[in-house]
Amino acid sequence: MFNKLRNIISHPEHKILLKNIFSLSILQFANYVLPLITIPYVVRVIGPDKFGLISFAQAFATYFLLVVNYGFDLSATREISSNRDNKNTLVRIYSNVLFTKAFLFTLCTLIFTSLIFLIPKFRENILVFIVSYLIVAGYVLFPTWLFQGLEKLYITSIFNFIVKLLFTIGIFIFVRNKNDFYLVPLLMSLGQIFAGTLALMYSLKLLDWKINMPRLEDIFRELKNGFSVFISLVFINFYTISNTFILGFFAPHENVGYFASGSKLVLVFQTLVLAPLAQSLYPHVGKILRNDLNRGIEYIKKFSVIVTALTLPASIFLLIFAPILVKVFLGDQYLPSINVVRILSFFPFIIGLSNLYGIQTTLNLKMDKDFFKVVMGGSIINLLLNVLLDHKLAEIGSSVSWLITEIYITSAFIILLEAKGIKIIDFKFYSRYITGVVKSREI
Repeated sequence: MFNKLRNIISHPEHKILLKNIFSLSILQFANYVLPLITIPYVVRVIGPDKFGLISFAQAFATYFLLVVNYGFDLSATREISSNRDNKNTLVRIYSNVLFTKAFLFTLCTLIFTSLIFLIPKFRENILVFIVSYLIVAGYVLFPTWLFQGLEKLYITSIFNFIVKLLFTIGIFIFVRNKNDFYLVPLLMSLGQIFAGTLALMYSLKLLDWKINMPRLEDIFRELKNGFSVFISLVFINFYTISNTFILGFFAPHENVGYFASGSKLVLVFQTLVLAPLAQSLYPHVGKILRNDLNRGIEYIKKFSVIVTALTLPASIFLLIFAPILVKVFLGDQYLPSINVVRILSFFPFIIGLSNLYGIQTTLNLKMDKDFFKVVMGGSIINLLLNVLLDHKLAEIGSSVSWLITEIYITSAFIILLEAKGIKIIDFKFYSRYITGVVKSREI
């Protein structure tokens, strides 16, 4: 198996991809070592109830973040990747997307302001909700989609590292007791705004400081072109956000804190393992699939071996060592989070395959409507399960709902691709790779 993985890695065509993965892996390690330092400190200082309140407010802000991002990290990345050699076209796409995000941010801010004054549960903690919402401005400024399309993902990780570093330093300087809890989302938002400003300046430099003022019809065209992807991503992120948000309405902040801290611990491990590979693959796989469908499918099959080899051990590790991880990183106040970590422990493996067969394959084949149907079904299942389980089982209900939803979505993508005649699961292929019988051949 290892000889075959080495053959994939050593292929000359993969140099750019592997450079991105290697660069991102190093920087992602730094990005997620820092949270592993700050999370144990923060959760201990502010306690489960305040951590739950912050998570509730951040979940609410993330709904607006979804609207502002509008799926451009996928739809605009595709456009950038297809036109990377045409500077004038790049400037046009860049300008349209940037101003469209600014337009959406203006609308979101008006809606957000109205809701926090109208809904008592928000109004009584208004400061926390406002400082949590500020992070949306940072993402408006940060053109991740440009760096992804140009396969300069290491730039994104550098600026993200700046966010984490500033946040980490600020946490240890300013957050000293439970009353400082509101500074946690404030520092996170300010760090993202600073990094977004730096990333914006760098992106303008890449485009020779050129930017066009789009017409209103250009903004509406961008909204129309990205609508299918946007709706799909709203649904796929809706349930991940809504687990915390719905729980915040049904259960005390303390239970939200148990769920948020446990799931965050799992997601840190998941992102550390998956993010470099997933972000680097998207434009690369898209290019191969556009040129040769069969070759692209073989490519995805071979990378599924790598995804499995990376994520399955991580999932088993989380399952076995959940009690130790919770005690070390979260503390004795968060012992109920052990069950959350165990229930979600196979997320790295499940979501790794979901990303490969969903985003990397289905979206790159421009099967946007089919992608939408799958994630919409998952969102409906998750919403119903949360409503049924959260008020009785609290954080356990949210965890079970999320796990069932992810299993459904991954399975649905596999069934969808098979129904379209795209045989993405080939056990004989995997068996030959694992036993090392297959002769290496060019992808």
